Amino acid sequence: MFPVLVLLFAQPAFAGAKASAFQKESKLGVNYWNAGSAIDGKPESAWSVPGESANKGEWLLIDVPKGEVERIGIVAGWDRDADTFADFPRVKQLRVDVYTLDNESVDQLVGTETIDVADKRGMQSIPLKGKFRIGDDSFFGGRVKLTVLDVYEGMDYPNLRVSEVAVYLAEMDAKPTLNVEAPELSDGSPKTLWKGAAGASFDVNPQGWAVSSIGFQGDKGAGRAKTVTVKVGDRPEQSFTLNDKPDLQWITLAPHLGYVGSTIDTVTLTLVDSYGADIGLQELKFKATHFESL
Repeated sequence: MFPVLVLLFAQPAFAGAKASAFQKESKLGVNYWNAGSAIDGKPESAWSVPGESANKGEWLLIDVPKGEVERIGIVAGWDRDADTFADFPRVKQLRVDVYTLDNESVDQLVGTETIDVADKRGMQSIPLKGKFRIGDDSFFGGRVKLTVLDVYEGMDYPNLRVSEVAVYLAEMDAKPTLNVEAPELSDGSPKTLWKGAAGASFDVNPQGWAVSSIGFQGDKGAGRAKTVTVKVGDRPEQSFTLNDKPDLQWITLAPHLGYVGSTIDTVTLTLVDSYGADIGLQELKFKATHFESL
């Protein structure tokens, strides 16, 4: 019988998105095609601009906490399936405006950059060339505005639809607390080794760190974790496959509320199966995008 891994995350200071315009919907709900559908982690939903819109010039505004905006994630079109992706216009080019909020909650422009988006399905993570830090001199974080500059035309419909957008903040080393009797997983020593079997889980308290990535340091002489699942609250479970090697390997938690590192619910991580009869781990490591005081 193994303990269950639980990660508790502090409430982020900002959470939400706003759109310049969106398609009104009566049967599915007035906000079904609003900005919230672009940060819900569901490719079947989408932000949809009105049918009469020219698409170019429409924008999404995403609230983010303090940190450095490093990359922009986007699913360029409505990615419910291959047909919806092709039928509606997709984003081709974006202008990224990064704002910090001063202590009076007034937007202050930090910088602007234009990025190109490939015409392909799935989440694209596009790095920014500039250094865009927000919230250093205030109590608040900031906002990222994504303005559509150009689109790929749809085969059947005129209005742009975008399944998902996300802001990726720069990561830092995090020091959460393991709430199980497994000191060898956090002692920083390659000489100590935790050994277990498939199905093992662990309890972790992030202690205010907004955890964004989890690292697994395997061992040369023991079996290694193969499939790892992560469950965050009532969101869909994520599954990752690690390579059969002892090197440190990282998994990144899915964006939520518009940015990576926004996990606030209980997280359950399970080592589902392994390469070999058992599982050996020298360390579990963590990275976070920001720190929330408790």
